[in-house]
Parts: sequence; C-alpha cells; structure tokens
Amino acid sequence: MTLSVGDRVPELKATQDNGRPYVAAPGRWQVLFFFPKTATTHCQLQARRYQALWSEFQALGVDIVGINGDATQEQARFRDLCKLDYPLINDRAQALSGTFGVLDEPWPGEDVRRPRRETFLVAPDGVITDHWTDVSPGEDAATVLDRARERLDAPLAHS
Repeated sequence: MTLSVGDRVPELKATQDNGRPYVAAPGRWQVLFFFPKTATTHCQLQARRYQALWSEFQALGVDIVGINGDATQEQARFRDLCKLDYPLINDRAQALSGTFGVLDEPWPGEDVRRPRRETFLVAPDGVITDHWTDVSPGEDAATVLDRARERLDAPLAHS
C-alpha cells in the first residue's frame, strides 16, 4: 500500500533519533519529509532550511518531522551538525518508507534501499493534503510553509 493525497496516515509507530518513541501531537498539522542520507550536503541543506523556518511552522501549529533510514548514531551526528529542534525518525526497518511508497533502489555500491526525497503535508485529522515528489532540498521548506499557510487560511478541505 502506498499512501497518497486524500489517504489517512496510520499511527506512526516509530523511534526518534534520541531513542524515544515518536508521538504526533494531537490537533496539529505535520510535515513529514523523507531524505535519503544524513551524510550528504543536499540532505543537510534541506534539514537546515526546515530548521531556519521552524519557528514559523510552529507559529502556524505545524510540526516538522524528518524521516531517514540511517543508523541512530548517524542521525544524532546529523542533528548536532544541523542544530535541529525537530524530531528525526529512525526508519532503519523501512516500515514508514515502504508505507509511504518512497523507497528507491540501492545507491551504487550499497545493498540497502534508501527513501527518495519526498515530502508530505498532513492535516490534524491524519489525512495527507499535499505530496511533493520533485523536491529541491534548498526550496522544500519554503514551498511547504507557503502551502501550509494557504491550507490554514482556507477552510479545512482535502483537495
């Protein structure tokens, strides 16, 4: 099953990079951004852009969650390097990447599949309102923030 716009996201049973279970805050919007690898400049750029706009997302009632399959210690280094205030979910088992349909083929020289860079905006009722597949790491956060502002200015409608 691959999730798309209009689908309800199942409860995310996942572990954050700090080892604690991830629990979505009730009544809040969520940005779920999947990224392939912590040790790349494009992934760091994307994460830092989200961090730069974090307070604006928070003011709108929108939580940011980064999802990736690297080892927890690599995610912790990534968090420290990028100085992130939002959670990173460890998807080493690829359960979330598989559910959201974002798994790509293994990179050259690797055996493991990695998530493609894709982003989902999820309404407080758990329904996906937007899905970006052609994500630019430097523009993703601003694009999603603009769309969240549009969604929150309009009556809640999943279209």
